[in-house]
Amino acid sequence: MTTRRTPLNRNTLRIPAVLLGLACLTAIPAVSMAAAKSKPAKPTASAARKGAGAGALTLVYGDDHVFGVVAPEGWAVDDSSGLGSRIRVVLYPRGQKWDNAPTVMYVNPLHQDARRPKTLTQMIVHDVEQFQKANPRGKVVAAPMIRTAKGKTAQVRYFAPAAGEPSEAVAYIEEPDLVMLLVLSSREPGGFQKTLPAFHSLVEHYEFVGGNIQTPSAR
Repeated sequence: MTTRRTPLNRNTLRIPAVLLGLACLTAIPAVSMAAAKSKPAKPTASAARKGAGAGALTLVYGDDHVFGVVAPEGWAVDDSSGLGSRIRVVLYPRGQKWDNAPTVMYVNPLHQDARRPKTLTQMIVHDVEQFQKANPRGKVVAAPMIRTAKGKTAQVRYFAPAAGEPSEAVAYIEEPDLVMLLVLSSREPGGFQKTLPAFHSLVEHYEFVGGNIQTPSAR
């Protein structure tokens, strides 16, 4: 994690260090459950589940995998605005934009390097070390784990660049051959705490559909 954004430029959003240079992004449109009926990969029956205040599952196609996210109430899912920052899918409050929303969330896959695979713990430790190197006065807190829709355990860390309230939460979820990162980032006072329930909802409803799947662009 090395590129923390500034209050003025979303392109300098801090990207977890484990993602830099490794994330594989394919500009394939995300599709809702209704539109996914003709796609080669279909989610399990649980994928259509809705939580309190949550919308329908949206499938997001990567280069060789599919995962699903559910926008919390009042949030929009956008699979194109974040590609310039190498982010697969972003979320922001409805009526706002990714470029200038003071508080945002995003989801990004990290493919393992087959030659030098790391454990999830090693990735998190590296992420924390890089953050603390860039923010000597920063603080990282291990938050309670969150259970996902398919029973996966998300390891969660809160990042505060200086003394005071954290400005970022990262949920690390280990999947076959990759790690999925779900991130909350805020640059407004009180925005982090206010958005934590939405972040929890995003993580709780996240689903990994599968890997080694033919994506629509390859059909």
